[in-house]
Amino acid sequence: MAGQSNWRAILSAFFVGVAGAIQVGRVAPVATFLQQDLELDLLSLGWLVSLITLASALFGLLAGYLVVKNGLRASIVLGALLMGCSALIAAFAASVPMLTGSRIFEGIGYLVVVVSAPTLIARDASAKDVPFALAMWGTFFTLGLSIAAFAGGMVSEVAGWRGWFFTSSVLVFLAALFAFIAIPKDVRSTEDAPDVWTTLFEMPKSAWLLGAAFLGLTLLTLSILSLLPTFLVQEHGFSPSAAGGITGSVALASIAGSLTYGLLAHRFSDTVIASGASITLTASGFPAFSNVAPPMQIITFAALSIFMSGLLVAQTFAAVPKLAGTPRLIGPSNGLVAQLGSIGALTGPPMVGALISAADWDAIPVVVTGFTLSFVILFILALKSHKATSLGKVT
Repeated sequence: MAGQSNWRAILSAFFVGVAGAIQVGRVAPVATFLQQDLELDLLSLGWLVSLITLASALFGLLAGYLVVKNGLRASIVLGALLMGCSALIAAFAASVPMLTGSRIFEGIGYLVVVVSAPTLIARDASAKDVPFALAMWGTFFTLGLSIAAFAGGMVSEVAGWRGWFFTSSVLVFLAALFAFIAIPKDVRSTEDAPDVWTTLFEMPKSAWLLGAAFLGLTLLTLSILSLLPTFLVQEHGFSPSAAGGITGSVALASIAGSLTYGLLAHRFSDTVIASGASITLTASGFPAFSNVAPPMQIITFAALSIFMSGLLVAQTFAAVPKLAGTPRLIGPSNGLVAQLGSIGALTGPPMVGALISAADWDAIPVVVTGFTLSFVILFILALKSHKATSLGKVT
């Protein structure tokens, strides 16, 4: 942590993260155009949407080690450039394999950014500003997806899906340029860094527990947002466009929740915040997916659920620097959290979809309750593990 916050560097890292999240959501708004132009089936389209998270699900922890070793500024800029180049190639892709390949490389760039950016924010924020700075970082994903949903539809209507892909690549290049200018040059350590296996075995138990908690949180959040449109259409007769617009608005509640954590962090303990938000999230899941409830109740309680999940996401990111134990392990810990969260993103929606097929929509509140409980239990265990380790070092 810095003695005084470098907000230029912090904001530039945040903007690169938002630009990266735009790339995650870049495909969905132009799905129809892609299907028509490249004759994509639904399976191929689904892979194009999710492949960008594959690298994070496989290599998050390794990326956390490498970005610290190679420098945070260099990692953020190079990760953004890789995303921008991949999006540019995708804009001119003439075949599905070319589009798929660019998406895989884009996922590598995205992984580097989402690991290095919060690590840099934790480093360049003062102790007083760390909770708010990392709470702000917790909004990057939802903000990026929202921008992609709104801008993608508008730009593609004028310039087609290729024009939208090209525009999104320009956004990433501009964010990379801002980061290159605003972030101070990396200072190379003269000490020999431990190898990746040593780093792996040095990772504290608290970091693994935090990552496992985040897996469940990511799974339930994406499940709510991905299934809400279908629920509104099938059970309450909304049109697909209306259901999509409502879901997009509900998703924005996550941003408010993350920023609220920044205000609460200095007033309440982590245990109190996590417990209170989890109880509210669990309670709101039942009226949010009720077959007999009026639509306004569903929308209100779904927004409340996502608000609370956004608060818990921010709390997770803010906990990483503390639970990592040492500054050197903050990067790998961020990588671990990103990796386990991406596993939740990949497996959650299809798993919950299969459960609904077997048990109908009544299963959703049970899923929300189960994964909320898993989060709060694992999060509190992570705090206790860190406390026990700290006391052991003192004695």
